[in-house]
Amino acid sequence: MRDADLKALTGLCAKCGTCRTVCTLYPERKAEIAVARGKIALIDAAMRGEDGDAAAVQEALTDCLLCGRCERACPNQVLVEEIVMKGRADLAEEVGIPAWKRVLFGKVMTSPAATEIARKAAAAGQRLLPGKIPTASGLHYRFPEGLGGKGRTVPKLPATGFLESLGKGEAHTGEVMLFVGCVFDHVFPDVGRAAYETVKASGKSVAVFRDAACCGLPAMVSGDRRSATESAEANVRRLRAADPATIVFPCGSCLLMFRRNVFSLIPKGSPTYEDAVFVADHAVDYASFLLSSGVLDRLPDPPPAEKVGEIGYHDPCHLSGTLEKGPEAREVLSRAVGPAFAEMAGADLCCGYGGTFNVHDYPTSARIGENKVAVAARGGTKVISTACSGCVLQMRDMVARTDPSLRVVHIAELVRQALSRGDGKPPRR
Repeated sequence: MRDADLKALTGLCAKCGTCRTVCTLYPERKAEIAVARGKIALIDAAMRGEDGDAAAVQEALTDCLLCGRCERACPNQVLVEEIVMKGRADLAEEVGIPAWKRVLFGKVMTSPAATEIARKAAAAGQRLLPGKIPTASGLHYRFPEGLGGKGRTVPKLPATGFLESLGKGEAHTGEVMLFVGCVFDHVFPDVGRAAYETVKASGKSVAVFRDAACCGLPAMVSGDRRSATESAEANVRRLRAADPATIVFPCGSCLLMFRRNVFSLIPKGSPTYEDAVFVADHAVDYASFLLSSGVLDRLPDPPPAEKVGEIGYHDPCHLSGTLEKGPEAREVLSRAVGPAFAEMAGADLCCGYGGTFNVHDYPTSARIGENKVAVAARGGTKVISTACSGCVLQMRDMVARTDPSLRVVHIAELVRQALSRGDGKPPRR
């Protein structure tokens, strides 16, 4: 590793150890290499030529959730996430990344058409593989151990994605652009539909970004900067050409990609830099849009039968932590479900997903996630709401493993439910 920019970033670390006190992974590993200080020391050694085992360094940098807790707690404001992602990219050039990631990030997720084909193929395969296993058993949702982790539970993929369900000519143009994201289009289309319908309740004209590539974050955190840049550049060009007044993101991680991470891929001086600036300036989270657009003024009073304190909110690390957009979601919930919402025990605990970390080390990811939902359940929460696609994926898996009586929903689903209770009555003022 020989990278002057990376050396400048790591040089800010004072090795104080604050990162260890907040690290999600340290309680699992109990090792210095798990925390930011240890990873930075390892990168420094590699850049000095003192550690020639590039594959071992790559493995150490892969062992990180990128939850950002260390960065937010750091007294020197060291950009840990940027250091780790840049280190992964440099090592990917030197060591390489798995072929399946190259295909997924470079061939499938950069192309909306290829992503649609892949989902349909996976959905068809999922229907064929279960055979005679009873649906109620849940076994037909489980991967074999060699395909992602023993006991992993995955959602049943729909035959039709959200974008595909839109009518001909529907939501092609509008002053508000909805960036649904891959997961809420292809895996949980009901969330995409809920986000769309509730954003439309603002009375503004709404377009849905149809020709979106993946936001690029999965490729970026895996070290595949080429694929990440290809996706990011395609998206910012298309979004800028559409010229929306506002771009709404139901997923906090997608929002972070366009508000901050995109500039690591498209720096100043790049041909699409001004497009990236436009997107970053117009990008807002779902809850903030609802609060500013008057949607919540249309909500009827919550029914008195709602059980007090049974709906909680999980803070996505990227949205509530890095972007500091936690209060907005709580305000939306308070107005949508009233006293049924209460602060959830362990709300700010990481769910353990970490994107590709969930694939890299599913057992550890699952232990962190199981603890998350268990803490919430012990505190009395029955419904865990959130605003990030990765968190929804992870926690639905975790409740299936531990307590199927719990529900995990996106806040848009609760807002849509609240709007449907109007029945023609005057909206609440």
